[in-house]
Amino acid sequence: MKAVIEDGTIVLRLPFFQNFIAKSAGARWHPATKTWRCSPNPLVAALLTAALPREEISDDILILNDAPVAIPNKPDDFNEFVRGVTLRPRQVQGLNKAWDRNGYALFWVMGAGKTLATIVLAGARFDRGLIQRLLVVCPTSVKGVWAKELNRYAKFPVSLYIHESGKTPPRVWHKPDEERPLLIMVAGIESLSAGHGESICKEFLAPGNAMMVLDESSRIKHHDSGRTKASLRLSQLASFRLALTGTNATQGIQDLYTQMHFVDPMAIGEISYYSFRSRYCVMGGFQERKIVGYTRVDTLLNKIAPYSDTIRKSDMKDLPPKLYQTRKVSASKEQLDICKSLRRDLKMKLSEDKEHRVKNVLEAMLRAQQVAGGFDHTGEPLRSNPKLDELMDLLEEFDGKAVIWARFLPEIAAIVKRLNERYDRATVVLTGAVPPADRQPLIDKFQADDKIRFFVSSQTVGGAGVTLTAATLAVYYSNTFNLEDRLQSEDRNHRLGQTNSCLYVDLTSNLQVDQTIAETIGNKLVMSKFVADTLANSGEVDSLI
Repeated sequence: MKAVIEDGTIVLRLPFFQNFIAKSAGARWHPATKTWRCSPNPLVAALLTAALPREEISDDILILNDAPVAIPNKPDDFNEFVRGVTLRPRQVQGLNKAWDRNGYALFWVMGAGKTLATIVLAGARFDRGLIQRLLVVCPTSVKGVWAKELNRYAKFPVSLYIHESGKTPPRVWHKPDEERPLLIMVAGIESLSAGHGESICKEFLAPGNAMMVLDESSRIKHHDSGRTKASLRLSQLASFRLALTGTNATQGIQDLYTQMHFVDPMAIGEISYYSFRSRYCVMGGFQERKIVGYTRVDTLLNKIAPYSDTIRKSDMKDLPPKLYQTRKVSASKEQLDICKSLRRDLKMKLSEDKEHRVKNVLEAMLRAQQVAGGFDHTGEPLRSNPKLDELMDLLEEFDGKAVIWARFLPEIAAIVKRLNERYDRATVVLTGAVPPADRQPLIDKFQADDKIRFFVSSQTVGGAGVTLTAATLAVYYSNTFNLEDRLQSEDRNHRLGQTNSCLYVDLTSNLQVDQTIAETIGNKLVMSKFVADTLANSGEVDSLI
């Protein structure tokens, strides 16, 4: 046979004159075996079935091209699978649309109830006998959130396993005399690119009748990353797939390709990222390797519309408004002098190394941002810290609960130290050093304990998947260069359950680096592109750092 599946991969043994079939299927040449290899999915199976005689294709490939799992009528009331809460009409609308699809995406803004909707959808499919297993792949920082929400809302029997590095899933999931539960495994997406995470997830999905959920699916937007490839391989083992994110295209429509490929390869219908890019992206720059624009966007959106549901913040009429404020901070002479020296060194470096201009500027901006926060590039504190002083003055004016976001660990340590000096035992701090199992209790303590007023974390650790609705104030001591980090972190306290207006305060010094970051966030720009465009237009770095 010319097309078979071996070790989970489609292997093509074709004569030279049929190599075009392999290339059109996105296959790669494997010199050691002198075969072409590609991922097994319905899109590839459909192409091979159309290009080769059926007797030259193995049955397991033909099965991929068969009709999807038959889905019975949806429940009369999705609320029968959830306890303690009533689904909102807009959530029910999304569930109705997702029910008839083997693959679907909930592009719901943060706080719209993606986790709750997923629990309900899984419960309904379990009740109808469509699934026996549920795999949730999410950022490690939110694994505890899934455990809490499942225990809180699932109105059906579940057996839950939270996978941690070095552990193995249980061999026996429930007692013989217990009602058969839905088996649920929650795994960190980071584990798919290191260790045995993928093999453990694969073993869990292998028995079949499984649903796979990819929470914060924008984490697989890079088509060639290890976690993306692993997620796509695992998706082929799941009867149902669900992608969840409120930030599905922060850098452009190219972010959609792998997310929709996970949902259903037939959704967009492009065999590879490069064929997708060729069709929908306008290339330019050096050797035309840079995406400079888009084309056929309406066609693309029409293709994914049947496979996705979108809720924007404007659709959530019952949420109170967001309010924004900037507190200006005057940098010290020490900070001004250090940044002046950084600019001088950067200009000299750019004159010597013109090939890595954007990279060098971003590195210099990172150092300047550390200075703006009151530290040198080694993490040592400067003689004075005007931004920290301003933060403490701000908190004196406020008597509720506040979330404080800071990018760098030395900043977090300094903030916590000052808070502990002024407010005795009123602060919880969440960093990467906190074990995953201990994170949710800290969040619960902040939410429930009136004595705990402050939650301090970085956007990369605490900025996704957690609920901090006890806070009505969020202070950005420093921002990352990633727009998604800002969007995600803002909605930790502005989400369902929040009944008050939320105030977002940026502490911004008069150092140019803070002004640049504020401009990119305010205009929702990608920092690396903003830097590249600035250098291309003016060639000057004074407006950046």
